[in-house]
Amino acid sequence: MADPIQALAHDHRELTGLLIAVHEALTRVERGQSKLDDELHEIRDGIEVFREALLEHFAREQEGILPFVLARLPNVARQVDRLISEHDRIADLLTRLVTDVGSVDAGGDVSSFRASLARFDELYAAHAKTELAFFTEVTAALGGDCEATEQLRSLLDEP
Repeated sequence: MADPIQALAHDHRELTGLLIAVHEALTRVERGQSKLDDELHEIRDGIEVFREALLEHFAREQEGILPFVLARLPNVARQVDRLISEHDRIADLLTRLVTDVGSVDAGGDVSSFRASLARFDELYAAHAKTELAFFTEVTAALGGDCEATEQLRSLLDEP
């Protein structure tokens, strides 16, 4: 079974890959390599798939992983609260992003969507780093507890 931190990092790489595909479609439009109406479906679908995957990721953490960590390491409660607050901020910004991409029509301007995407990228990247650092600390703190480490591994590996 994979190291718990590697499993989490893999989730973030997959999520980031979905965002990269959206950026690539936007770049093709901005460079004149493709028309917006040819890429709009991919951009909208990409954001929606990303949204679904990210919300599932957050749910898995908030319903399984974080309660498990709190039960084993109650001293990390503030960090867990901060992660959950970040999840909420990211979800709010993602809702704005979905709204912005939905308002772009085939001949329209993508500047509002592009600005929302840039704000989202910044927040999401910072969160991913914070989360990875947190789970690195958790894994170290559980280092002597093989059963807890194995349970964390299972929670991170769940689909």
